[in-house]
Amino acid sequence: MVRDAQYAIRKLTRSPGFTAVVVFTLALGIGASTAVFSIVNAVVLRPLAYPEPENLVRITSELRGFGATDTGVSSAELIDYQSRTDLFTAIAGMLPISANVTSGSEPERVEMMLVSWNYFAVLGVAPANGRAFGPQDDVPGVANIAIVSDAYWRRRLNADPDAVGRTVVIDGDRILVVGVMPPGFRHPGRTVQAEVDVWSPAGFRSGPVSRSRRRLEGCLARLQPGVTLESAQGRLAEYGAQVSQQFPSDYPAQNGWIPRLVPLQEDFVGRVATPMFMLLCGVGLLLLIACGNVAHLVLARSSEQRHEIAIRQALGASSARLTLQLVTESALLAGAGGALGLLAASWGVRGLIALAPGHVPRIADVSIDLDAVVVTGLISFVAAVIFGLIPAIQTTRATTFAVMKEGGTGRTADPRADRVRGLLVAAEVAMATVLLIGAGLLVQSVVRMLNVPLGFDTDRLITARIALPRPNDVDRAAYLNPARRVAFYREAQRRVEALPGVERVAMSSQIPMGGFNPPLFIELDGPVSADQSLRPAIHHFQVSPSYFDTMGVRIVRGRGFSDSDRAGSEEVVLVSEAAVRIFWKGADPIGKRVRFSSDLPWMTVVGVAGDVLNRRLTESPQPILYRSLEQSSDLSFALLIRTRGETPNLGEMVAREVRSIDAELPVYSVRTMNELIGTAVAQRQFLMRLLVAFGAIATVLALLGIYGVMAYSVSQRTREIGIRMAIGASQIDVSRMVMRRGVLLTSAGVVLGIVVSLGLTRFIRSQLFGVQPSDPVTMTSVIVVMMMVALAAAYLPARRAARVDPIVALRQP
Repeated sequence: MVRDAQYAIRKLTRSPGFTAVVVFTLALGIGASTAVFSIVNAVVLRPLAYPEPENLVRITSELRGFGATDTGVSSAELIDYQSRTDLFTAIAGMLPISANVTSGSEPERVEMMLVSWNYFAVLGVAPANGRAFGPQDDVPGVANIAIVSDAYWRRRLNADPDAVGRTVVIDGDRILVVGVMPPGFRHPGRTVQAEVDVWSPAGFRSGPVSRSRRRLEGCLARLQPGVTLESAQGRLAEYGAQVSQQFPSDYPAQNGWIPRLVPLQEDFVGRVATPMFMLLCGVGLLLLIACGNVAHLVLARSSEQRHEIAIRQALGASSARLTLQLVTESALLAGAGGALGLLAASWGVRGLIALAPGHVPRIADVSIDLDAVVVTGLISFVAAVIFGLIPAIQTTRATTFAVMKEGGTGRTADPRADRVRGLLVAAEVAMATVLLIGAGLLVQSVVRMLNVPLGFDTDRLITARIALPRPNDVDRAAYLNPARRVAFYREAQRRVEALPGVERVAMSSQIPMGGFNPPLFIELDGPVSADQSLRPAIHHFQVSPSYFDTMGVRIVRGRGFSDSDRAGSEEVVLVSEAAVRIFWKGADPIGKRVRFSSDLPWMTVVGVAGDVLNRRLTESPQPILYRSLEQSSDLSFALLIRTRGETPNLGEMVAREVRSIDAELPVYSVRTMNELIGTAVAQRQFLMRLLVAFGAIATVLALLGIYGVMAYSVSQRTREIGIRMAIGASQIDVSRMVMRRGVLLTSAGVVLGIVVSLGLTRFIRSQLFGVQPSDPVTMTSVIVVMMMVALAAAYLPARRAARVDPIVALRQP
């Protein structure tokens, strides 16, 4: 083996062009595969970093009557689940919120998670410093203690080793820090917007939390040893049926309420699993194309060595011995390509992390670790087998007598090797076709999503959020007074409107496309066409009178809000066109009344607003009910600012004006509306960009593969071409012969690629919007591109063949 390695090194150094092309081609395929595997492994495949993570689940519920699959749990349901010790060892409630931190130089909005006292015990983790919550912290409402993340400890507490025991001010409450979590710990679930920085224990049974926040995100639970997910789900379904029978007023049969268990791993990464595996499949195809190209090069090189190998066989070398020598050469190439690919992967990972949308879970944990090194080694080994063993077998199977009879130059084409090269090229074209079809479908999906009518004008529209504090001590909660809130809203809007470059300003409790907010149930007064057996659900916006003008939302019937729609006057609402279609079947709703429950007053519909996309670009407009901010307000709201042009530092100016009213209020999430819309397609854009890049690289590799086969074929058939031209074949005939083979190989590969693509549509369908997996435009475009690639690749070899001099060709041995 040492002698084989030394001999292979000498041969490779004598062919630096061949060696460089093979090594860099392999490095491209192996590096891209390793980088993508590192991301998929860290994000999707790696188990959650908790003891026995397979036993961790989140309990939520479904309302099948409304098509809602994740509606969380109520405080009462949490108490019931905690008594099910036959299924769970421990259960903790979870409620994500955000709050204002005012201790320090600048106020900041942070993510908080209100949890049951045993939250960290359920996960099986402990603080790196300080203590976890205990039974003594299970108090009504929210306890004035907190455990903070490592990031918060470094950012707000200056990484103080004595931070435990310090007091911070959150929403006006003095909160004692009792622990700091390890650097790698993150909440394994959904949050309001960003990573959780603060955890506080909450008694969800009573107190302000129970009254004002009746629905929790869900329950974090650990299954009892020996209890499977399927058996636990079945027994919870039985429990749900019993509860629905016991409390029919709370759980109407038509709602279809069913408890549901979700494995925590799936719950955490399930939203990105499909695009990640699509990305892995795409880079796998790219790697196979690279290996196919290298196999073609090695096969061509081996064919030129047939005479040397025949002499070795004649001198007594066995086929196994010769195969080992050729495989050793391939292994050296694969090793060099793998080493260079590992270096490329370290750069690629950083680039992929920079391109990835910010909401991909665990993306910060991605690195080239031991798993990636092992995968790189396996890929290199498999690559050596793929592109080394097959050419070696093809070469050593040739009979010594037949090869020796060909002469010393080895320029007579080997039909079997020629067929193998043709199959390799067809396979490369097929895989490139699959990648191009996937990329084309995603490009169309993203373009169509970005051109969906939104119902409002995004140009020069800036959004910013402000949240008024909600302290645990209700007596200190000044903004719980509606009059105080409205006064603040008016003053903030007046000051922001006076800023230079600002055209109009509005306020709203929600921002269209600004995040998910669950709908509310309403009651309709009088005879309506809607099915009264189900309570209608509608999205609820509290807006200032200037909202519709600022957003560019049309008032299609009736009127908008005016300054006279204030507290104490008749409560009025506007509804969207979707609400009119669904609840009133297109009839005029002006003058009709709606309310949220029987203990709340009726509200009169005074206008109909145009439809807007509220939640997702991929769904039709949802019914929306608008209330005047003067008559109904909450503690959290958004500023919507229409500017006259580019207004640099607008966020800083808005924050300064808000703090001039209340020094403890941060302004956060300052973004343009176009940036907000961009986040809705960020995941698809990430996948699209990478598949387009993979498709482009695959197309170039396929072009090189076709060119290599054609060029090698022409060089091997020079004597035959000379004979054809000597007996009357024209240059056009010779060119057509060469071009025909390139087109036939490409056509076979394209047909195979289209068939494979149609078979894989079920995996990509969830990522498409407004386009079918069998879209004829995409298919036709890819066929045209691949045919152009075939013609471009075959042109130079065909031109060279047409210029063969018959006399010179016939003199060749």
